[in-house]
This record gives sequence, C-alpha cells and structure tokens, in this order.
Amino acid sequence: EKEGYLNNILNKFDNKIESFKVIDSKPLCKVNDKYVEITEFGDGLRHLISIACAVFQCENGYLFIDEIDNGIHYTQLDEIWKIIFEVSKELNCQVFATTHSKEMIESFTRSVIKQEDKEVSFIEFGLKDNEIKTLVYDYDMLVDEIEQNHEIRGW
Repeated sequence: EKEGYLNNILNKFDNKIESFKVIDSKPLCKVNDKYVEITEFGDGLRHLISIACAVFQCENGYLFIDEIDNGIHYTQLDEIWKIIFEVSKELNCQVFATTHSKEMIESFTRSVIKQEDKEVSFIEFGLKDNEIKTLVYDYDMLVDEIEQNHEIRGW
C-alpha cells in the first residue's frame, strides 16, 4: 500500500530509479523503463530499501538499526537521515541507530539542525574507568557541541 511512497524515497536517493517492485520473489528497480535486479546496484541502495521497509513494518513502534551506515556512500548520508526522519515521523516509528562513523554522526547532526528536529536525542556510549558510561544529548546540547567544534564520539 505504500509503494508510491517507497518509490518517491528511492527516487530521492537515486533519481534514475523510477520504481521498485518484487517480481517472482526478486526485488527489482525500474530504470529507463526496464526492471533491473537490485543486486546490480550498490549495497547502499539495498540497505536503504531494507531500512525504509523496516520503518514501514514498525509503524507505531520501534526500529533498531545496527551499523546504519553500512554500505552507504558518504555522499548519501544526509539523504538517508532526511528519509528516516520523514518516514519515521509520518509512521510514528521511533528509530534507534548505531554507528562508529564520524561522518554518519556529523551527517545526523547536520540533518537535525537543518530540520530543526527538537525531538531527537543522541546517546554516546564510552568506556571510562572500566565502566560503560553514557552521555545523552538533546537537540540544544547537540547543536551547542557542534557549534563549538567538539567531536561527539567516544572517550
């Protein structure tokens, strides 16, 4: 029922993609009026499709994504966050994502600031004195840390 919405997301990610369908149990993307198996595309597209479909499945719930940046080209990181923010808000899905990537964290922060999304939190985990410690950043704290050029990641 959300096929048009998914096609719009994929087109934002890669404007050559016209649509997505599963035909004979094979996921395909339509490009230049021809369906092509998604294995012909990079890992990033497959990962994006899996994330978008997972958000749809978690409507009014929660989604946990480990290593969210896996396979995503650094030039697409902002678009991934934009898509996740838009879809998760529309479907009332709270998303928890992990990453070790500085670029993904910076992209997350840029996206938060661009969308002025004050409902997000950033939780940093680190090992200090043989104990796992956490720092929780709300919107204002996150923006403040970035404006001061502080690196947000690990101890």
